[in-house]
Amino acid sequence: MMPNPSPEAQHRRLRGLLRVLALAAVLIGVYAVIPLQTDRWWLGLVIGVVALAGIAPFAVRRAVAVGTSEQPMLDAIEAITMVVAMLVFGFSSVFLAINRGEGQFVGLVTKIDAMYFTITTMSTVGFGDIHASGQAARAAVSIQIVFDLSLLAMSVRLLVRSVRQRTTGGQA
Repeated sequence: MMPNPSPEAQHRRLRGLLRVLALAAVLIGVYAVIPLQTDRWWLGLVIGVVALAGIAPFAVRRAVAVGTSEQPMLDAIEAITMVVAMLVFGFSSVFLAINRGEGQFVGLVTKIDAMYFTITTMSTVGFGDIHASGQAARAAVSIQIVFDLSLLAMSVRLLVRSVRQRTTGGQA
């Protein structure tokens, strides 16, 4: 039988959970209010590329932090959640920018369409209701698939290794 966590440990867990929810809400809020479908389409491209470029350094910093954390599992979950959110935010923004002339994707019209397409592509479900039809869109989707698979696998492996080292006292 596992002992009940102390009130302090419960408080840290709650704070961590609230931090994850707050960070996800901020990303969703930013995505919702940024004018990605106006004549400033390039803003979506810049924001998307910056979000995607920031994932690897973020994941490495978080993995190092997990290695010294008092709550490694919660910190690892937070990091993985943020990596996924940054992937969705980044690629959704890029897809909207690429589709500015509405010829690159079939069925991609709104920000929600872009997010939906990004998530279905990331999960490899691919319902087919939205699909890449132009060469730029197909190249971007191919990059997303390779990026998603390799980055998520590396991030999860790095974070799991950090948690394992932390919870086993460095004997991973």
